Amino acid sequence: MISRRRFLGASAGGVLGALAASACSTAPSGGQAAGAKSLRVWDHFQPREDLHKKLFADFQKSSGTAVEYTVYNPNQQGQALQLAFGSKQLPDIFTTAGVKLPQARLRKDGWIAPIQLTKEDLAAMPQDAFLNGFTHFDDKLYSLPMVSFRQYGTLTWYNVELAEKAGLDPDRDLATWDEFRAAAAKMESAGGDGVSGWIAPLQFAERMGEHVSDLAMAAGGSGATDPRTGEYSYATDPYVHAIEFLVSLKKDGLLFPASSSLDARTARARWSTGVAGLFFDGPWNIGVVKDQFKPFVDKVGVTSMPSAEAGRPIFVYNPPKAGDYCFAATSKQPEVAAELLKLFTTKEVMLAETEQMDGMPVDLSLVDKANVHPTYKTAAAIFARQIKLRPAPEVRNPGISEVVAEMKQVQPDLGSIVQGVLSGQLPDARKALTDLDRKLTAERERAVKAVAAKGVKVAAGDWAFDNWTPGQDYGRDKYKTS
Repeated sequence: MISRRRFLGASAGGVLGALAASACSTAPSGGQAAGAKSLRVWDHFQPREDLHKKLFADFQKSSGTAVEYTVYNPNQQGQALQLAFGSKQLPDIFTTAGVKLPQARLRKDGWIAPIQLTKEDLAAMPQDAFLNGFTHFDDKLYSLPMVSFRQYGTLTWYNVELAEKAGLDPDRDLATWDEFRAAAAKMESAGGDGVSGWIAPLQFAERMGEHVSDLAMAAGGSGATDPRTGEYSYATDPYVHAIEFLVSLKKDGLLFPASSSLDARTARARWSTGVAGLFFDGPWNIGVVKDQFKPFVDKVGVTSMPSAEAGRPIFVYNPPKAGDYCFAATSKQPEVAAELLKLFTTKEVMLAETEQMDGMPVDLSLVDKANVHPTYKTAAAIFARQIKLRPAPEVRNPGISEVVAEMKQVQPDLGSIVQGVLSGQLPDARKALTDLDRKLTAERERAVKAVAAKGVKVAAGDWAFDNWTPGQDYGRDKYKTS
């Protein structure tokens, strides 16, 4: 463990030290001689922690460079990174969980620098995972993808034992919002005192926003913007109804009482003790349960998130995904960092990563070859069926990345609005979402004007794709005809 004094010394006023001390941090066994080379790595990949420790220990033996490795709670990592950036002490390599800033903005503000890996180094990885405006800027690699865009964080995870006691067939009885609510009530009743129907990470605004976005698409929505018009679409019926669905679970008394104090990890830990029947989470849920709560693993089942109504097919429209591991612009060791990141580009390591059952691997075909829990394969099959690639204006016009980098954060964001409505502090969800659309539109217009003044050619129509078809992937070939 890294000492408390060392963390406090590396923080802004000790705050970063307190955060880091609460995370799981390790340096490879055997210690490190004074003056020896080292790299600091921060990520949020809890299920992969043991594998990464081994990889980093082997890297030290072969390269002479030690790795100080910290696994963060994603609800805390963003704050820790903000403090580290402010004190010019970013780790050499990090994921951006919780930062809430697009990588185009991180590049502009001096957080990240190009990763010195060649096309040959990346040859074993799926080439469609690399796109300008996402993993690349100006054809330079800025982030290494570890996770596929074909995943979402709102799978319905259920307690198999409670489902059986309640007489439920989860694939049938959790298919719609109404059925989900009824099933939660039955599981709560079957569980007896101290058992709730549903547990949620209400303290984690970003995750609650993701849940509502996913559920909105299960109600026929197309995401934060309408691909056909490019306009923001939070104030539409799918988003409003998704929030109302979550509110109905609370009003029915089905929400675990302490949910307001829980983030994703603490909610999962409580769920794994049997205090609730249902839990929305991503595919990584089973990997964490297997590592941290092994006695519960045989009680875990998974099915799709529910649809708003019977017979409505679920399509989730995800944009191309930015990479996961970034290289700090303040690091003095680009060559060594590149050698470490190169570890993750081989088929052997990608398969080993898949078997940790974290986020879906960037090469989804590896799931069928991997030794994983059946629920992980079920999740992969659900994603293959439901998730479609949505168009990204950054691909069609690289100048959009300049606009994204220029845009400032708008508050309250979706997650904060969801928290406010569920807590009763925001009585009118549609009004709050309408304000969010208005603020985002105004900020985008301001950013477009700002970059246009610098000679970047961008127009409002660049966000609109009249050849987008719901229920289909928007492949690279579609950009040629848009």
